Amino acid sequence: MSLAGILLLLGFVLFAILMVKRLLPTLLALPLMAAWIALICGVPFFDWLGNIVVKGSFRLSAPIVLVVFGSMFAKVIQKTNISDAIIKKAAELSGDKPIALATLMTAATAFVFLGMTGLGAIIMIGSIAIPIMTSAGVEPIDAVILILLGMTTGSALNFAGAAAGIGIFGAEAVLKYFIPGALISLTVTTAYIVINIPRGNNDGGSAFALLRGFIGGLLSVPVSLVKTLGKLLDKKPGTLVKKKQTLPNAALVTPILPLAVIAVINFTVGLGNPAEGKVDPVAAAVLGFFLASAYAALLVHPSQAINLFTGSLVDGIKDVAGVLFLFMGIGMLVTATTQQAAVEILNPLMTAIMPSSFYGVLIFFTLLAPAALYRGPFNMYGMGTGIATILTNLNFLPASALYGMFAGVGYLQGIADPTNSHNTWLAGFAGVDATAVMKKVLPYAWAACVMMMIFVAILR
Repeated sequence: MSLAGILLLLGFVLFAILMVKRLLPTLLALPLMAAWIALICGVPFFDWLGNIVVKGSFRLSAPIVLVVFGSMFAKVIQKTNISDAIIKKAAELSGDKPIALATLMTAATAFVFLGMTGLGAIIMIGSIAIPIMTSAGVEPIDAVILILLGMTTGSALNFAGAAAGIGIFGAEAVLKYFIPGALISLTVTTAYIVINIPRGNNDGGSAFALLRGFIGGLLSVPVSLVKTLGKLLDKKPGTLVKKKQTLPNAALVTPILPLAVIAVINFTVGLGNPAEGKVDPVAAAVLGFFLASAYAALLVHPSQAINLFTGSLVDGIKDVAGVLFLFMGIGMLVTATTQQAAVEILNPLMTAIMPSSFYGVLIFFTLLAPAALYRGPFNMYGMGTGIATILTNLNFLPASALYGMFAGVGYLQGIADPTNSHNTWLAGFAGVDATAVMKKVLPYAWAACVMMMIFVAILR
């Protein structure tokens, strides 16, 4: 190994330690890692400034746009109280039976996360759902884990949550594992509920009640739209007495609408490369977020739709400002690792470490999956960004297969990592230790990883 290779490796290790110890936030660590690579590789200062810092910041421009519109949609759902209503409706339908309550609250959380992302959504949902579950006899640690599993299941079908993967592996690679990822999350979540949640003896609701309510919401969409249009066309003078507004049932289907738009485009025109006459998946997702936001705003607050729309856009950008800079840092790191001098140093290093066969790499990722914890080398919001880029540039495996492997180890990071802000907040709110949460949910997250690796082997 060359001296430059050793220095680069030591730099990666140092930044990883600083992130694990929380001495250096990831927001700063990624740009600094990019600067370290440029320094070791002898990139001139102004080339680093122009090509890595400036152009690198825009490398993930499409995922950044996706995050902005996704966050706007999340704010619309929040400001219209749709997310609140879904969680409370699930609680009403479940009664006092712990397993029914846990199932419906987890399902409601997953449904809300079809359209929401971020710590704000976790705080809003957790502060409502955790007290409801614990009051019915669900252990606090189980309530925390169910929120995490529900979030993971819903996020598996939320295009905004896959923005980092899209930026590195491409939208088509991400789409390939959309449905498998959701099925795996659903399977693991169901297993956790069956194994850990007491059934109780009291009468409670059933999942069929929630399903009936959901179907009723779908069927009431045309009626709600006609009523809304009538209100817009027949405005009457306001009074000093304000009546409490009832949320239309049709509003409860809002979180699934972006997926519906993407599905319609996929079946009619097709998702893929625009040069082949298809629609860019990111563009389809942005359109879905926009139309769903307009639907919710016009349905719930038709007279204030424009203000709600613009306010949600501004507040949404505020919520994801840190994420946007993180994506800029990822872009810088990706650009730095693709510099010719860096490729010549890093490629031999990765070739020496990684197994040479497809199944060898698959087993390597599976066994070392915990390396995604604590901002480790498989964490896509840490060192994993650079490693994913290097492996993609080696071209020894399809980009879609590599994405599937990183998505597999990502289950451990997304559900179990105690350094995640959502894990920390949920554990603190429920009065349990984040490390205890990790230990209890880790076998389930690892099982999800194994299942994803099986899908990777099948879909390669």
